[in-house]
Amino acid sequence: MVDNFPSVGERIKSIRKQHKLTQIEFAQSLDISQGTLSEIESGKAKPSFDVLVLLSDMYLVDMNWLIINREAELRVGLKNDELFLLENYRKLEQIAKDELLDYTNLKLLRFQRKK
Repeated sequence: MVDNFPSVGERIKSIRKQHKLTQIEFAQSLDISQGTLSEIESGKAKPSFDVLVLLSDMYLVDMNWLIINREAELRVGLKNDELFLLENYRKLEQIAKDELLDYTNLKLLRFQRKK
């Protein structure tokens, strides 16, 4: 499956890069070692709750954005054919996505009229 949503570590790395900080500088601001930060950014370790709270407060980042796995959230309750459609939709160029949405709206309107 294609995972278009960043992990917690990837999100933390993006915050660091957005603030143009080195791993050492960023780690110091969070009161953790550079090695720990490196492991968090690479997905080998998970940040503690204290680190997440500090990061959220210091860098004005929404805690939900940091920790919620939207990909898993989106998959809950989806059938295999729905997942297949979603994954393939994400691979399309924008013009093809627009065409597919237009087609879907047309099919939906026809279906609703038959009722």
